[in-house]
Amino acid sequence: IGWGSTRKRNGQPFHLWEKISLEEANALLDFDIRNRFLPALQKIPYWSEMNDNQRGALLSFAYNLGDFYGHPDFNTITRVLKNKEWDKVPEALKLYRNPGTNVEAGLLRRRVAEAKLWSS
Repeated sequence: IGWGSTRKRNGQPFHLWEKISLEEANALLDFDIRNRFLPALQKIPYWSEMNDNQRGALLSFAYNLGDFYGHPDFNTITRVLKNKEWDKVPEALKLYRNPGTNVEAGLLRRRVAEAKLWSS
């Protein structure tokens, strides 16, 4: 729904038949970024030292994958961010693409775009 939201502001899930306006979609995206994603991302060490493109790349990654930093399935990206190995972030992002699945190619395109944004 909207820009890929699965939940309403109140946390309830959307149903497939539900529709929202473009204005509601934009407001929900803003709400999700401010309330669901940025608070977790701001806990990443050195977040305030990152440039806007680096923060944007991680926001895109989180918007697609959820709260990733420090979680067991995200050891590589967590380690390189924690250790401020920023030159390794682009390759770390590309690891998270579900190899061998029918969505791998699309996820790889997304990870490449995030890596490019990180490096710009």
